[in-house]
Amino acid sequence: MNNSCFCHIHNHTEFSSFDGLNKVSEFPMLAREMGFKALGITDHGNIAGTLKFFKECTKTHDSDGNILPYDPITPILGCEFYLSKNRHARSKSEQPDGRKGNRHILLLSKNFTGYRNLCTLSEISWTEGFYGDPRIDFDLLEKYHEGLMCSSACLSSVINSNLLHGRYDIAKKVATRLKDIFGEDFYLEVMFHGIDAERYIIPDIFKLGSDLGIKCIGTNDCHYAKKEDGKSQEILMCMSTSRCIKDTNRLKFPYHEFYLKNADEMYSVFKGYEYALHNTNEIYQKVNIDDLKINFGGMRLPKFPLPNGFSDPYDYLKFLAFEGLNRCNLQNSEKHIARLNMELNDVKIAKDSNNYDFATYFLIVRDYINFAKDNSIMTGCGRGSGFGSLLLKCLGITYGVDPLEHDLLWERFLGFDSKKFVKMSDFYE
Repeated sequence: MNNSCFCHIHNHTEFSSFDGLNKVSEFPMLAREMGFKALGITDHGNIAGTLKFFKECTKTHDSDGNILPYDPITPILGCEFYLSKNRHARSKSEQPDGRKGNRHILLLSKNFTGYRNLCTLSEISWTEGFYGDPRIDFDLLEKYHEGLMCSSACLSSVINSNLLHGRYDIAKKVATRLKDIFGEDFYLEVMFHGIDAERYIIPDIFKLGSDLGIKCIGTNDCHYAKKEDGKSQEILMCMSTSRCIKDTNRLKFPYHEFYLKNADEMYSVFKGYEYALHNTNEIYQKVNIDDLKINFGGMRLPKFPLPNGFSDPYDYLKFLAFEGLNRCNLQNSEKHIARLNMELNDVKIAKDSNNYDFATYFLIVRDYINFAKDNSIMTGCGRGSGFGSLLLKCLGITYGVDPLEHDLLWERFLGFDSKKFVKMSDFYE
């Protein structure tokens, strides 16, 4: 079997604190090397690693500009959330099975709308739902489900925990509600790592899928990259539970099966049910990678209100810059005029070529600096590379010495690299 026949959607990285060993800087490259077409990131209760993960899956060159030997893959950005009956509840009696409500559910984004909802759910889970774990509930799922796919997750999910305790009707009720919310984007997850409880509920998962017309997907709960890393995972779990590795009662996995398995290993696990593996391709094919790339690029800034007579932030920035040049009594200095034009041209080029809206960014910074000054709030003279900008000095964001007098570099602020960027002086008038 070929690794391109399915994809791993259920994976944990170092952002699953004390539970995941996979490094975001290395894990996607291993999947690319193995020939997978897609890879998921589903850390526990947070999405902190998703942007870096996206970059590692899609990049084509290394940091030195060399072409990478392995093809990019589709990143499936998700999270294994904690689900409760009521995210506002703060007692065990109000939660499933008398627990804190930390039942698992897997959410995956199809597009940028889904990713934004993923971010919203993550934020609310921490700000409103934290009780032992950052939690969401069904009300939030119904409100923020657009652009998201959902799967029933692992043995600790609401559906699987009910199946494990013989409550098939309750599991069916939960699955029905999730299907009502997500429609064809809801899947029943099947996994087997040699655990008896998993073996016990697998027939019921397939039966549930048949009864309700829900597709089943075969997954592996990946916490480390290779099988030999299993011992390191045990040490990590000891750290998370403050137990010694010699403690026979410590929390541990019975087998070292929670790694990135290849096709032959996965097909041996799902022999006779290979279609469950093939169904994972449907998930990654639903991911609109172009929509994510477009929206992840550039800068995301609020719209700055412009005064009458100006329709573009750059035009207003240029007006303020030359107004400030006059205020600094530098309006007759040819070298200062040339330098200011150079910096303004670089701002324009950054917007036109890479969608970096520094004009709006500078206007926003100027606005809150002026607010601070008007309200007797102390501000500094500027710091770092920004202090080398004549533009920022003219805007009143920085103050102090003349950047030209001390030969300070404006280019350092935008991080121009002659090896990777168009030579800016080619565009100077």
